Amino acid sequence: MAIEVREMVKFVKNLGYGTRTKKRSVADYLLGAFEGALPKGVTSTNYIRKLRETGYGKY
Repeated sequence: MAIEVREMVKFVKNLGYGTRTKKRSVADYLLGAFEGALPKGVTSTNYIRKLRETGYGKY
């Protein structure tokens, strides 16, 4: 006996395990969290390249 997808979705919703659409995504949560971490006008690639050239983290 094959169960259709609609029937499975209805069954899960009746159990109370429905999807939550109001939850914020990780991307929305982190958007702007690291603003100002890089100097203005410098891309992350160029910034990392400069850090590697200076030996950042080598003691």
